[in-house]
Amino acid sequence: MPNLLFRISVFMRHIWQIIVFSFLLFSGNTVFGQNIPEPMSPPRLVNDFAGIFNQAERDDLERMLLAYNDTTSTQIYVVTLKDLEGYAASDYAFRLGEKWKIGQKGKNNGAVILIKPKIGNSRGDVFIATGYGLEEKLNDARVGRIIDNYMLPHFRENDYYSGTKAAIGAMIGYLSGQFQADEKDDDSPSTGETIISIIFILLFIYFMNKINRNNRGNRSSRGGTFFPPIVGGGFGRGFGGGSRGFGGGGGGSFGGGGAGRSW
Repeated sequence: MPNLLFRISVFMRHIWQIIVFSFLLFSGNTVFGQNIPEPMSPPRLVNDFAGIFNQAERDDLERMLLAYNDTTSTQIYVVTLKDLEGYAASDYAFRLGEKWKIGQKGKNNGAVILIKPKIGNSRGDVFIATGYGLEEKLNDARVGRIIDNYMLPHFRENDYYSGTKAAIGAMIGYLSGQFQADEKDDDSPSTGETIISIIFILLFIYFMNKINRNNRGNRSSRGGTFFPPIVGGGFGRGFGGGSRGFGGGGGGSFGGGGAGRSW
């Protein structure tokens, strides 16, 4: 039953992501993708746009991540930015994962560690987004505990390198099975919560598709429908697709998993 609830919760997360993506697409927010930078060239796993690491620290993190990528094909990216352009760190991380095609196509085994350092009076933000293929071993609860226990204590002291390296080690530990699961790590919803959520989502989909059918008759006068079809439309599972060519792979997708904190 817990495994079934986990799979249902992941499915619901995908549905919500499609709904939110559809809404943003038709509310004029498509410009957002233009604000996401291109990955550094030549391609690398540590993209330190904010300059919070020195060269030795960047090289050490890069070696650590590249070694794990070479042995498992799992791509963990570290991306630092001085400004999130007013967007939530979670939104930025998922969109960045989509644009950069992080993870292997078919495996969806990518992750993004997004860090906006605390500068002056501004708050610091960190979000770890996990690809669909990593969500079972790196569920939201575990990611949250990694941030709380390994990152924030160092980040509050402006030691971004130690916090990031410790978090990477913890992520690899969970993914490789070195860290044992804890009861507190189980973020699967209860049976009642699952049923209520499914009913709500199905009702939402029903009414949106009904609006679609009603609007098709007015397409010539209104210039098209307000919402795209929620089911059977042109959206795939989560974000992603294509190939970026890094390490011979690329094209992973994200199912909306992850966690973040501010300090």
